[in-house]
Amino acid sequence: MGTAVSSFHRGWPRYASEFHDGLVEISVSDGKYADKTGELVLDPGLYRGWDFSEGLAVAMRKREELWGYIDTTGQFAISPRFETYPNGYVYPFSDGMAKIEAKGLFGFIDHSGVFAIPPQLLDAESFSDGMARVVVEGPCVYFPEGGCGGFNPVFPGVQNKKPLNKAYPSCKFTYINKSGKIITGQRFDGARSFSEGLAPVRIGDLWGFIDRAGSIVIPPQFADAEPFSSGLSRILKDGKYGYIDKSGLIQISPQFAEAQRFSDDLAVVGDKTGKSWYINLRGERAFAGDFEEASPFFKGLANVRLPSTVRERFAYIDKTGRIVFRY
Repeated sequence: MGTAVSSFHRGWPRYASEFHDGLVEISVSDGKYADKTGELVLDPGLYRGWDFSEGLAVAMRKREELWGYIDTTGQFAISPRFETYPNGYVYPFSDGMAKIEAKGLFGFIDHSGVFAIPPQLLDAESFSDGMARVVVEGPCVYFPEGGCGGFNPVFPGVQNKKPLNKAYPSCKFTYINKSGKIITGQRFDGARSFSEGLAPVRIGDLWGFIDRAGSIVIPPQFADAEPFSSGLSRILKDGKYGYIDKSGLIQISPQFAEAQRFSDDLAVVGDKTGKSWYINLRGERAFAGDFEEASPFFKGLANVRLPSTVRERFAYIDKTGRIVFRY
């Protein structure tokens, strides 16, 4: 496609998301989607629409207050039936299940829209690698990593809004499988999603990893740790980011001021000046060029912000660093 830019590209807002199921949401949550050429291909006239995941996207019709899920033709595959904030909320499908909040408790539906795990959990993250991080004992308090979409609702038994109620103890985390069974009696001070058979957990101030049986396989020793991807996990040690393998050995030495998880075998890293670039699994630059902002690759494409000397500063690139299109 070269560097040609259609008038439609110039009409894009100053942000973009990842491509999912061949489509990317191109407007602020109103359900308009473009294909990989950058052309508008789906506009079902929704009040709200999110990114696609597993062939379905959370959506809400105009003048309605119920969430459902549309397919890639724009038709509702799961009819609008789930309440919105403050009575409930919905989340994208992940690992065959979608998290649903109902009156402050969490459960999971399958692709038919039926609850596979009833709303009974005090808190939960989406399924990944067959497991979901949950809170099952309360009352307790915590503040979610990365916030909660601009607001932080208070759930019965779990308070995750600042200022925190100091009368409540800090929440402890565990994991359930897809049958809803808790996999271990141990509770962790922090926990993140399973990936590639392991999950990062925090005991005290340090992070290590457990396996699917709940056993610690990499002892807590890092200031931070992310789920594994492409066989490596981003860790924080001595104030710098690097990457370890599943035995806990460092494969890319801690040297970066900023770093993200590997995706499509590439990872975004950066220095203190704010410049970002991509590395491969050996820790080498994947291709020449720095970016002001860069997102992880997803199915061969990544969204980047080009240097200020370029007029059209936003673009999608492929894994060679070639610009697919600008906007």
